Amino acid sequence: NCSFNIDNLCIKIDYTVITTTTMNENNTHVCMQTMAMVDDKIEAFRVTTAKLAQSWETFTVRAWTKKKKSQSSSLFYNCSTDEDTQPYNRVSTSSNNRSVSHQHPVTVVFSSKDVVVQSLANIKSEDDNNYSTLALLHDNLQVIEDDALQGYGGTIEFDPSKLTTASRDLLKQAEVLISEPYVVAKLLEHNPNALASLQWCQSTYAGVDTLCKNANKILLPTWKLTRFAGCFGPPIAEWTIGRIIEHERSFVASQQDQHEQSWAKSKHAILNYRYLSTMTLTILGGCGDIGKHIAKAAKAFGMKTVGFGRTERRDPNDEDIQGIIDECTTSLEHALQQADYIVSVLPSTAETRYMLNGTTLKNCLTKKERPVFINVGRGDIISEESVLHALDQKWISHAILDVFEVEPLPNHSKLWDRKDVTISPHVSGLSQQPSDVTKIFIENYKRYINGEKLKFEVDFKKGY
Repeated sequence: NCSFNIDNLCIKIDYTVITTTTMNENNTHVCMQTMAMVDDKIEAFRVTTAKLAQSWETFTVRAWTKKKKSQSSSLFYNCSTDEDTQPYNRVSTSSNNRSVSHQHPVTVVFSSKDVVVQSLANIKSEDDNNYSTLALLHDNLQVIEDDALQGYGGTIEFDPSKLTTASRDLLKQAEVLISEPYVVAKLLEHNPNALASLQWCQSTYAGVDTLCKNANKILLPTWKLTRFAGCFGPPIAEWTIGRIIEHERSFVASQQDQHEQSWAKSKHAILNYRYLSTMTLTILGGCGDIGKHIAKAAKAFGMKTVGFGRTERRDPNDEDIQGIIDECTTSLEHALQQADYIVSVLPSTAETRYMLNGTTLKNCLTKKERPVFINVGRGDIISEESVLHALDQKWISHAILDVFEVEPLPNHSKLWDRKDVTISPHVSGLSQQPSDVTKIFIENYKRYINGEKLKFEVDFKKGY
């Protein structure tokens, strides 16, 4: 035991280095290593406590070290204005002895996305000002690895009947769950009581339509569902603008010329392009986070931007969209008539599914040069049949599709062989920053344990 004063706060540290009947060269070395580790933690803690307001009467925090599967260790600190305060009690971190309450939620990660697991496992205390939150998360975090869940993203395969008994038991204990909507939906379809303790589910995707479609059948009223949002805008905006430039400047034709070792064979296609600054980009769902990122990128190239939404903007001079979206409208017909490029970022809801089906895209005929349709939202905004029909009727000149009505896109789909269709496998929103996922979850985790409103909470009635 030791104590010392730092900036008028008394810190008491209680730790057991090693317990043996005899000291030898081996365990003396272990002892020295452990004390060196403690010294490092104390120094890091000193820097933090120096920043604390002196008016705080008590500050309790648990610092943690990265735990291996085969062992775990913890250091506990207690800071108080009372020098006689007893050291913080050492608590077992084993799952058998852990007490579960709303303030100590059992948090389970069951995801096909390895990046989610890795980023949560590698959280460091210096990444967050609230040490106690990180300690609480690590002490209650469980990761399920089960062969019942295979694949990744659009190729994910999950058979809940093949879950091990240990996995099923842990899922029943989960108060907080991080998983894909598809996995949760399949799990509950198989057994409605599979998540008996669940209070909050954090989706690993922005889209939660798989769950919302069956909300009345499988979701308990007490559940909260939040989606990963706020980090997909930049990559989707880059992808969208990249595709527009690629299409206008005929990069594919140049690549084909290189493959054939032919100099400027595609001269006509390469020379026949438009400046982005002369065109209008219509964004379906343009007043949301992703839509605004796309609009901002388009404005950097001088494009006119039109945002379509299903509800009126309360204030047309909203600072959120001012200088980014030139025109907001609730008229789908008007939005389509303005477009040289149409990009859909709409979610899949009862109101948006197959919104562009039938003759809807006939509204694009007002433009002499037919617009290009880009879909980075949800594939069921329009059926495959309607896409093909719109292309055949020359209502649109090209379709750039990152999402599809059925994923993976079946081999027999007619879209594969069309020269006026560009296909990618649902990759426009891939994040290269694992910390994005971590930051969003940690912020909501702090809100959850403090009883505050969660960010990006889903309204099951609206479907987003």
